[in-house]
Amino acid sequence: MGKIRLKFNNISEIVGTMGIGVIVLTDEALTRQISITCDEDMIRAFGLRMAHAPGVDKLLAEATGKLLKETGHMLEVYIFNLTDGQYRTLLIDNETKAVTNVRASDGVLMALANDLPIYIDEALMNSQSTPFDTAKTNRMSLPINALTDEKLRDRFPQARIINAYGPTEATVALSAVAVTDEMLQMALDKSIKDEDYKMAEYLNEELKRRKSKEA
Repeated sequence: MGKIRLKFNNISEIVGTMGIGVIVLTDEALTRQISITCDEDMIRAFGLRMAHAPGVDKLLAEATGKLLKETGHMLEVYIFNLTDGQYRTLLIDNETKAVTNVRASDGVLMALANDLPIYIDEALMNSQSTPFDTAKTNRMSLPINALTDEKLRDRFPQARIINAYGPTEATVALSAVAVTDEMLQMALDKSIKDEDYKMAEYLNEELKRRKSKEA
């Protein structure tokens, strides 16, 4: 198996999850995507780059990347595995062959800041990617293990949280949550009471989707 080049597509904050974001990377043909979770600080960091904020060229990722490029280093970001729900990622210097582990979100940020190539192991892409629809860039497939049990229980206190395994048992561990229609309705009512209308809209759409499948 080889490797597939990825490109940064977007980053979004997940509604109702208290500062959890999702970075979406696609293949070059814009047919498949992977989603990488990140924290609130990383959401802000990406926002600065995407807005081309004044002074962004003096931030650490940009300054470090510029220094390395000027001294002849050829860097790439390589996503090579998935362990405990987290993508394992390397920053590779193709000139010196030096390699270091980085957090996946930091690797993508470094790539975005310095126009570095991002690659993923082909087998990993085949097993973990989902279809990408350019017409629905505001919707994404989110790995449920991005959310802690505490956050799931806050929104769905009656949910059953189950440890399960994905398509490759040795590498993919995730949590599944069993959410009934009644629990969705209760969460919808709570969101309206809390004036969390974005979450209420999402929950209402999910209820409508389930009812349409039953019809």
